[in-house]
Amino acid sequence: MGATLERDIRERFRRSGYTLTSQRKAVLEALGESRGHPSAEDVYLLVKKKNPRVALGTVYQALSVLEEIGVIGAKHWAESPTRYDLNVQPHLDIRCTDCGAVSEVPGVDLGDLEDRVRGATPYEVTRAAVVIEGLCPACRADGR
Repeated sequence: MGATLERDIRERFRRSGYTLTSQRKAVLEALGESRGHPSAEDVYLLVKKKNPRVALGTVYQALSVLEEIGVIGAKHWAESPTRYDLNVQPHLDIRCTDCGAVSEVPGVDLGDLEDRVRGATPYEVTRAAVVIEGLCPACRADGR
């Protein structure tokens, strides 16, 4: 974790009243090391490699706090487990409809979509998510 990122994260924790515990830091490091958008179980397996005594519940609690204070984002799809992402900036993700892998779509900007939606509805928009699905290269190669 870079020094600037760690300072920002520590400041978020300070403002929220939570503490950046060793378990939460381990979860953040696992997210940084992971490819794609891992599930809680994926994060747990990464953390467990370095700390065999960690409990799955501890990882779930850490992910919940990290999401609550805005350090990570969570992606919810009906057919797959929640996926976690260190990139909390507006961006597009694509999910494989076969294996469930999730990746970011590089070079595509959401533009003013969220502002346009806010202007077109009386709802108070709290979050905008666009779902893009397809077959990942590995599933296409397998002929699925």
